[in-house]
Amino acid sequence: MKKLGLLIFVFISSLSLFAQKNDNKYEIKVKINGVHDTVIYLGYHFGAKQFVIDTARIDQKGYAVFKGNTDLNRGIYLIAMPSKNMNYFEILLGNDGRSFSVETDTSNYVEHMKIKGSQENIVFNEYQRKMSEFQKTRMDLNKEYNDAKDNAAEQENIRIKMEKSNNERENYMNSLIKTYPDFFFSKILLSLLDIKIPEPPKDEEGNVIDPNFQYFYYKDHYFDNIDFSENGLLRTPIYEGKLDYYLTRMVVPAPDSLIKETHDIINRAYEGGDSLVFQYTLSRLFNTYDTSKVMGYDAVFVAIAEDWYLSGKATWADSTLLAKISERVDKITPNKIGNVAPNLTKMQSLDDKYYSLHQIPGDYTVMIFWEPSCGHCKKEVPKLMDELRDTLHKLNVSVFAVYTQYDKEEWKKFIEEKKLNENGWYNVWDGPYPHSKFRDLYDIYSTPVVFVLDKDKKIIGKRMGVENIKSLIDFQKKKEEFEKEIQQN
Repeated sequence: MKKLGLLIFVFISSLSLFAQKNDNKYEIKVKINGVHDTVIYLGYHFGAKQFVIDTARIDQKGYAVFKGNTDLNRGIYLIAMPSKNMNYFEILLGNDGRSFSVETDTSNYVEHMKIKGSQENIVFNEYQRKMSEFQKTRMDLNKEYNDAKDNAAEQENIRIKMEKSNNERENYMNSLIKTYPDFFFSKILLSLLDIKIPEPPKDEEGNVIDPNFQYFYYKDHYFDNIDFSENGLLRTPIYEGKLDYYLTRMVVPAPDSLIKETHDIINRAYEGGDSLVFQYTLSRLFNTYDTSKVMGYDAVFVAIAEDWYLSGKATWADSTLLAKISERVDKITPNKIGNVAPNLTKMQSLDDKYYSLHQIPGDYTVMIFWEPSCGHCKKEVPKLMDELRDTLHKLNVSVFAVYTQYDKEEWKKFIEEKKLNENGWYNVWDGPYPHSKFRDLYDIYSTPVVFVLDKDKKIIGKRMGVENIKSLIDFQKKKEEFEKEIQQN
């Protein structure tokens, strides 16, 4: 039994985005024993969400009909029951029409299901039943394995049984694919099959040559069973799940690595030839890194924007969207991690001295944009001073504190009250005659904002908490020492 956690209602007409141009309409007759005199919903999976496309009234005897003139594309669809706490069961819209009947009851939707008029749904239901059996076997074996924790020989016997059961499951799935090669369901099954990983290469003495061989093989072939030309897979939980697992579990979570990996995934979708798969994949990854709070991931966003949107490949993007993306890229690009920080010249101090960012001494420079009226700044700026006095001085760190507003008296009062005067701490502002364009160069739309620069004034950290500055510098120092050792060797 499954429960629908989120239903987003949309008009049926919006399905034109997801429909193929064919003559298929739909008439799905439903009988649910145990549900009567209420409404039920017809919906479908799309990405990580579910969408409702039709509502039907179920009568006193449990009968209802979903009927419409809209083309429904392939996918795994849902019949959900609000009167049963939004529990739902799944049906398949594949390659054998949109007119069929399904009967079941609330005691066990899958086991008691009867289908007429759709061979693909009959096979889908048989598969669901069989998977329930495999799942039960797996749970029983897991319990036996845990119970035999003090008997290594018995655990090995149980492990062999687990492997045998898994092989039987895969053989069953492969037999369905072979028997029904023209079914859409076969593409679903193929996408669920595990990648077969070969044994790693060994030398003449039997030693493994590359201990990472199997990991890289699995990563390189992870999407082999996904048909990127089939947008019906978008209407299942499978494709989104594969994307999420790959990006969170299979790749190094560093900007340089993610730039390459996201490009490869989007390119697979692009070359697959289905516009909706390409649009979904690109939009999904674009939004992920546009909204990410992880430091440095804005570089991934910029790479995706430049390679796919601003290059003209995202043909559905209108001029308004492209203009917004271009503006966002222009703001982020100058201050990406790894870039030399844009110089801020002739920044004025309280006593009217002039300082330029690139002339600030030190192995590291912390630059903070702040204002006294900002509640968070009132806590973070004094905290940064404490960090400078307690730990950062020892690391030869200077602070370039940029006041973002234009009330000199307010600025001066805060500095004096919080005693923000220390060797290595530079209080500067862009007034009284603004000229530096710091807001554009550093994408300052709120405060406080912290940047950390190395001795060459390259950005090594951005938009981070004061409490994380020391650990970042410690990590950077170890990285520099490691790179120096490699060069010497």
